[in-house]
Amino acid sequence: MKLVTLTLSLLCTTIYAQITLTSSNFCSANQSYVFSQTLDLQIDYSTTGANHTWDFSNLASSSQKTFVTKPMTSLSFFSTIAFGSFAPAQYKATYFHSTTDIPLAQITSVLPVSITDMNAFVKNETSKITQVGYEFKVQGQGLGFRSDTIETKYVLPLNYGDSYQSRGYTSLDMNPIYDAKWKQSRQRYSSVDGWGSIITPFGQFDALRIHHIIHEKDSIYLSVSGTGMWLPLTIPETHEYEWRSTSDKEAILRIKTNVVLGNEVVTSIEYRDNLLGMSENNNAFNIEVYPNPASSLIFVNSEKEIEGLFIVDQAGKVVKEMSGNDLFTGVDISELHSGTYAVVVKSNSLYSISRFVK
Repeated sequence: MKLVTLTLSLLCTTIYAQITLTSSNFCSANQSYVFSQTLDLQIDYSTTGANHTWDFSNLASSSQKTFVTKPMTSLSFFSTIAFGSFAPAQYKATYFHSTTDIPLAQITSVLPVSITDMNAFVKNETSKITQVGYEFKVQGQGLGFRSDTIETKYVLPLNYGDSYQSRGYTSLDMNPIYDAKWKQSRQRYSSVDGWGSIITPFGQFDALRIHHIIHEKDSIYLSVSGTGMWLPLTIPETHEYEWRSTSDKEAILRIKTNVVLGNEVVTSIEYRDNLLGMSENNNAFNIEVYPNPASSLIFVNSEKEIEGLFIVDQAGKVVKEMSGNDLFTGVDISELHSGTYAVVVKSNSLYSISRFVK
C-alpha cells in the first residue's frame, strides 16, 4: 500500500509541478507562434492559487494571428542606430516584433501624417526581460526611438509568489517629418499569483500564472499655425493575465481586461494553437505556388490581393511570414530544410492554402 501511495504521489508531482521561468523560457529572434483569438466576457480569469488546475479546454477559435520575433539584421537605418550592434549596451535589443500596445488609432486621428507598422524592441537578459523602445513607420520611413526609462516586463528567475514593479517612459519627436511629439508613461505591477496545470485546446501544461496591472498615460503635442498644445490620450487601467510554461517560449494563454467604471471588462483572449484550416478543401480563393519542387525561391499567384503569407512546416509551425508588399521578388526559401511545406495566403480575413516540396 505504501508503494502505491508513493507512486500516486510521484505521478501527481509530475503532472502538477511547480516550475521556475528563466531567460531560456522566453523568446529570442527568428521564432514564430500561432495564437487563436476569441472573446468570452464570462471567462474565469480571477481564480488562481497554488497547485491549481485551470481548465480552458472549451475555448473556441474565432480568428488567428501569428507572433514573429524578427532579427536585428532586418531593421531600418534609424532603428539600427538606436537598437543595433552600435547602440549602448542597455539598448541592444535581442529582437523586435509588431505591437498594438500603442494607441495608434488615437494618435493618427489627430495627425495629418500616416503612421503604420509599430514595432517593439525587446532585450532578453539572464536577470530580466526589458522593452527598450519602439519603431514607428512615419510616411513609410522607419523611425526608431529608445525609451528614456526602460520598462522591465519580467524579473528573472520567476517563481510562484514573486512580485515586482517597473516604470517605463518613452518620448518621440517626429521632427523633421512633422512638428509633433508623443510621450508615453507606464507603471507596471506584476505578481506570480498561481502555479499548477493549465488545459487549453492546444494541450495541458505545467504553468505559472502572472498578473500584470498597467497604468498608462499618453499624450501628443501638436503645433498648428505656430501654436503648440499637448493633447492627453485616454488609456484605461489594464490587466493582463498570462499562463507561461517551460515547454514554450510564449504564453500558453493571455487574457486582457480594461477597468471600466471600477469593473474589469475582458477585451481579448488569445491562446497558443496550431494553424487551423490546413486543407486545400477549405480554400476561399484560388492560389498557385511555383516552381514545385523548389530549391531557393517560390512565387505565388492569387486571384485575390495578398495581405499576408505564411509558410508552415509539417509540424504546424510557422517558419516564415511576409506581407503582400514583400512578395514582388518572390519568397526566399533557401534557409528552409528539405521537406513539404504549406503556403497559407490571407486576403481580407479569408485564407487559402497550397503546398510545395523543397
